[in-house]
Amino acid sequence: MDYDLFQSDDEEDILTAFNQVTQQLKQDALNTAMEMDDDEEEELDDGLDWLPEFNCSGKDTQKTPLPAQGFLSSGYAQLHPPRCRLDNLCFDFVEGQLTVAAVRNYLHGEACKNVQKLFAAVAGQQQLGPAQASLTSSMGSGSGWFRVRQQVTHFYHMLLSLRAEDQRQFHENLRLLLNNQLDTEDAWKLLYFAENSKGNECQSPAYHLYHGILEWRFLDLLLLAAAAGEGDAEEQSSSSSSLLGQLERTLDDLIICAGHHYRGRHRPELIHTSPFVCRCTKELWLLLQRLVPQWLGERDLDFWLLFHKAMLRHRAKFFPGETNAVSLTFHEFYAWLRLGLARLDELQPPEILPPGSRFQTASLLKQFLASQPDEQQRRVYFSMLAPLQLQLAQPDVDVLCHLWEYLHRSLNCNFSAGSIEQLDQLQLTCPSGAAYVERYSKLLARAQLEDLNLSSFTTYVWLLGRTLKLLPTQGRSNQRQKLLGRIFSKFSAAKLLALNEAGIHHVIELFLCLLLSQEDLGELAVKLREMLLCLALDKLPPVRRVLVAKGHMALLLLHAQHRLPMEDYIAKLLAQLGAIRNDVEVGAVYAGTLQAIFDLADDFNRGEQLLLGPWLTHYVEKSGQASQDRVWQALHALILRLGEPRVAAGNASGITEALQQHILPLLRTQYVSGHSSWLPKVAAKFVAILDKEPGDKLLLSFLQGPEPLNLAASAQLMLQVLEDGCLRRPSNATILQVWVKSLVLLNPQHETVLALMPHVAQLEEFRQLAIDPAALEGGREPLCAFFGALGRRAQQEEAAAHVRMQLSHKLHAYVHHFELWLSPERLRSELGSRFYSFLAIVIYNCPSLAYVRSKPTCFFHLAMVRFLLTTQLQAGVPPEGRMPQMVHKIFPVLLQGIGRLPYRTDAYVGKTLEQLIQHWTPHFGFLASAKLVARPYATLLQADVDANDGSLAQFVLQLLVSQFLVVQRRKAGQQAGLVIGILRQLIEGIPVDQEQQLLTLLRGVHVPLLEHVMFVDELDHSRNQVLGLYRALVQHGGFKRYQAVRDMCSCHLRSLAEKHLAHCTYFYFQMLIKLAELAPDLVAPLVPFVREQAQQVELKRGAGEDVGIRKCLQQLQRVLS
Repeated sequence: MDYDLFQSDDEEDILTAFNQVTQQLKQDALNTAMEMDDDEEEELDDGLDWLPEFNCSGKDTQKTPLPAQGFLSSGYAQLHPPRCRLDNLCFDFVEGQLTVAAVRNYLHGEACKNVQKLFAAVAGQQQLGPAQASLTSSMGSGSGWFRVRQQVTHFYHMLLSLRAEDQRQFHENLRLLLNNQLDTEDAWKLLYFAENSKGNECQSPAYHLYHGILEWRFLDLLLLAAAAGEGDAEEQSSSSSSLLGQLERTLDDLIICAGHHYRGRHRPELIHTSPFVCRCTKELWLLLQRLVPQWLGERDLDFWLLFHKAMLRHRAKFFPGETNAVSLTFHEFYAWLRLGLARLDELQPPEILPPGSRFQTASLLKQFLASQPDEQQRRVYFSMLAPLQLQLAQPDVDVLCHLWEYLHRSLNCNFSAGSIEQLDQLQLTCPSGAAYVERYSKLLARAQLEDLNLSSFTTYVWLLGRTLKLLPTQGRSNQRQKLLGRIFSKFSAAKLLALNEAGIHHVIELFLCLLLSQEDLGELAVKLREMLLCLALDKLPPVRRVLVAKGHMALLLLHAQHRLPMEDYIAKLLAQLGAIRNDVEVGAVYAGTLQAIFDLADDFNRGEQLLLGPWLTHYVEKSGQASQDRVWQALHALILRLGEPRVAAGNASGITEALQQHILPLLRTQYVSGHSSWLPKVAAKFVAILDKEPGDKLLLSFLQGPEPLNLAASAQLMLQVLEDGCLRRPSNATILQVWVKSLVLLNPQHETVLALMPHVAQLEEFRQLAIDPAALEGGREPLCAFFGALGRRAQQEEAAAHVRMQLSHKLHAYVHHFELWLSPERLRSELGSRFYSFLAIVIYNCPSLAYVRSKPTCFFHLAMVRFLLTTQLQAGVPPEGRMPQMVHKIFPVLLQGIGRLPYRTDAYVGKTLEQLIQHWTPHFGFLASAKLVARPYATLLQADVDANDGSLAQFVLQLLVSQFLVVQRRKAGQQAGLVIGILRQLIEGIPVDQEQQLLTLLRGVHVPLLEHVMFVDELDHSRNQVLGLYRALVQHGGFKRYQAVRDMCSCHLRSLAEKHLAHCTYFYFQMLIKLAELAPDLVAPLVPFVREQAQQVELKRGAGEDVGIRKCLQQLQRVLS
């Protein structure tokens, strides 16, 4: 039908009628201006000042608000909507002129023509006429297509103000035209894919046609609803049927639009995407939701029944076929649109939640599951089902029953949405029982669940848990029992044992959500734990054992949280653990939950003490360091709680007994062999909870027993005991012993040593030593300050013998069992250097206290036989590792300390000094530099000459040369070259102005050196070394400067002549001749003395002149001449 034909025939009639009505209106206005009553005034003012219309703001979202001046806000959701003011219509006629039939016919024709124009424009057949476009633009009313659409909409508004018999023909014609146009196959598709979200100012005809259809269909329904309430019964029945038919057609069209919108979405987007193209479509849906019950209430029809029927018609037309893929797509679309419509109720005032049957969730879910959906489809569908179950309607128990009937067959599946290759990589399980409880507590606390990363089974247990929480609040506890009975009926011992890892995980999920949804866990907890105990650990492979153990620990934590008896449960768990020989992996799961259970206990009267059993000892012994730390931390926290009043009044004695019986023996061994920093803390707490005498014994056994692998353990234990302020404070000697040991094994800057220092400084024994505080700070060595002060006090003149004896006892108490402080392995490490320095510091500062004559347990003797002069060393076994380097460092200090003892009169001390030189000097040759090799003796020489008269240095040098320069059978010893090198370095290192050092050196070594030259073979390398040393001596500045040095050398040569000329004449002259070559000024004055001694030798022999002696004298004379 082409409505352009109407225009030319009626132009004259319209013009005539228009003029007549205009003149009549003017006359009526003058005659009745003063006669209008109040009712008429109210009638004129009645109506809206604006005409509601759809003005789209863009794509709809779940949070997009409805417009402030739309149909809904204007009151059009009422059974009798408000009428608009006719003077607001966009026609070029005043209100009175609209009563002319010809005008109405004209406007009707224009409306039909505009509808055709919009459809033709969308189909690409027509553009807006230039005259109309320019007119619209000049009038400033926005888009020309909007003007076209608006004229049709305003015509509908005009019809709403007419009587039924006046508007029926126009209304039916327009409806027929619109229905015929929309019945074409691609009408809605073209509209949907056109640009339809740019606002009323846009120039897109598709946009204006789409939103115009929404307006026209709604206003058309309002006209039908108004007509259904007027006329006789037959007319009302006819109008009601027309209203129902048009309503169904409108729903079909809206669903078609939603279907096109659905096809453009990816499945994961659905849960976050609105099913409405725009907010205008959403507003129309909401208007229908509110008006349908008012329109069709007498026919027992509601919106949702019409919607479900419309969806069935939609499936028959747009989802043909019975394949699973088609069915799944339809049900997914159905659930998506249904959720969007149900959420529109949130925009209405809150009322009592409707029954779940309104949405037909159970029947539709059953059809969906029968179509064999994959995991991703299940996740999306369940996510769209959840709000209907929990927020928008009363929970439907049948839904959960259908889900359980479907899912319980797939418990052993991973419910993975990925490919098969990725299944093994999925981390289904939680790391511990506590993690399980935390995870599912947080899960059930969530009011909404739109996370597609969660499996469909997890979504189900969330739905189940949330539903079980809601049912009692709605007075439906009987349905909760029905649901639980349906779930438990699917479990048997055989089925539980057939579960794989994924199945066990899903059962744990299910059980936890069942428990977490209950207020009173009593009966249900017992039932569930017995079901889980059917998974006997000895009947499961290792991986499943660990998973079952996590489930048990999660249930046990819930028992603890709700103060349920646990004794029977724990006993059964430990029995199952014992059946698998206390497997460490399962034990790790049990141990990981200890602290959480102990923290939840209030009086420990529910069987918690059973957890402190042999299994825990076995686990700690077999587990790694981190695992041990966690156990000791839990035990430490447990012991701390024993002092709480409620625990003390409860089962504190039972916990203490279990600790002493099972944990204390473990602590004793672990304290020595473990590295955990928690061990000293736990040990200190054990000392505190025991009675005084057992506690004191335990503390001493820790402090004076075998040395722990954790070097800081003793200091940490002592610090913990002192800071706890318990009544059984250790003795001062014990505190100082721990402090000294810590300084040796650790260092002064270690945090524990620093923390211990204030406690040590307060001790009376420490204050009596009057140590300068500065000596203990600033990076200085506190050991030197402490033992130095102790040694000085012993050396005071007023110190009596008994005082020195007391100090000696104290010293030995401070270093008690020092020989056990370091293992042989650690002694050879860097730590050994500090330990050897400690030995030297004690011997140097406190020699008279460290050495007790005829006492093999004194410090001095133990230091020698265990560390410095071991049996292996004396047997010729070379020391290992860094031992020579460490002894080389302390050697001069050690010798000086021994020098303060009566080494000349005490045979043991003298022998010790001799052995130290004999056995350690050869091992100093490891150093590449001769100067470093000689450093211990150079240091001793300098220090002894400066502090004393050099007697110790002379004695040590005499021992040195007597040990290594002895000639046997004209051969020098193996170490002669090393010792000669040391002596040469000593000579070269003596400053020119140090006459006393040079004299001390010569007193000790000059004669043995000359004798070595005399008796060693002339070809021996050491002979030339000694001569080279002598050359260095005579060239030394001190030799040339000081007459006393030269006189000593001359004296030694004379004494050798008197001693050896008679028996070793040749050797003596050979030595003298060599010296004459090196130092003629030294030898020349001795020639008369030597000649005289030679004559006396000849006289003693009684054979006259000795030719050999004469030749030697002549040769000596020639060298000197």
